[in-house]
Amino acid sequence: MPSPTPSPSIWSRKRDLVYLIFFVIHIPTIFMVDAVPLLPTALQTDLARQIRAFYVSSYNDKFFAEPPPPWFTAFIAMELFYHAPLSLWAIPALIRDNAMVPVHLLAFGVQAFVTSLACLVQVWSWEDRTVAQKRSITLLYGPYVALGWYPILLWSWFGDFEWAADVCLGAFMALDMVFRLRGRLLGKRKLA
Repeated sequence: MPSPTPSPSIWSRKRDLVYLIFFVIHIPTIFMVDAVPLLPTALQTDLARQIRAFYVSSYNDKFFAEPPPPWFTAFIAMELFYHAPLSLWAIPALIRDNAMVPVHLLAFGVQAFVTSLACLVQVWSWEDRTVAQKRSITLLYGPYVALGWYPILLWSWFGDFEWAADVCLGAFMALDMVFRLRGRLLGKRKLA
């Protein structure tokens, strides 16, 4: 039986490198900003409280500045109990080019897209925030949304398609994984 060919380096797999960088940044964001109120008191560090307070004062994000709606708390719980473990798994898995990466990142991409899009729809309904404040929040949530129709909506709102294209990740990741899995599952068979 022939030995398996070695996987190409992460440095040559540009999309995987982008995902790797994303997950490296995402882990501290979960524990230092998003999930702080859900963590046991012993794990709520002064640094995390300071970073979260800075975020609230800088971005005026009502989800963090006021008691959040129950659905948002559920989304943050998903970050803590799904995103965090998956992110910790994904970092070495992406480096090693683990065969299960497309399966896990497909689920992650779809979940990140749907939950972040729901948040942005709510953000843009806020009547007590300025357009500039909403744009700032969108820049933070936007990378989780991505591709599909969202850049078109941003373009129509702001008239800047290049900016809209720059805030892409969630749906892009999901579509990328669908096509990777499709290629593996179908191989060279032709679709009917």
